[in-house]
Amino acid sequence: MANTTANTPTSSTASTSTSSKDRDLDALSDQIATLRGDLSALTEMVGDIGSRRGREAKAKAKAKADDVRGPGEEMLRDAGRRVADFEDQAIGQIRATPLQAVGIAAAAGFLLGYLNSRR
Repeated sequence: MANTTANTPTSSTASTSTSSKDRDLDALSDQIATLRGDLSALTEMVGDIGSRRGREAKAKAKAKADDVRGPGEEMLRDAGRRVADFEDQAIGQIRATPLQAVGIAAAAGFLLGYLNSRR
């Protein structure tokens, strides 16, 4: 009879193989848990960076708006003063030559009426 025990695995070899697979599986599970934690930390970090950059952009936009608002308001006040000066000059001219003012207004009215009627 031939020796057949050499080709069959022993129980100690099988248990070693199973425990090795269990250790590999546990190590893999630990690595996956570590990766999940790292991914969670990266996601939180990216969110924080986005929030911080959003706040910085908002602050820059507000500062720029404040910088532009001052000169814009000054230009608006200056335009208002110019309009008031022009109005005062027009009123003065109308009081100085009322017939001329009525003639100019009538001519402007006829011209606008003519242009609108051609459509």
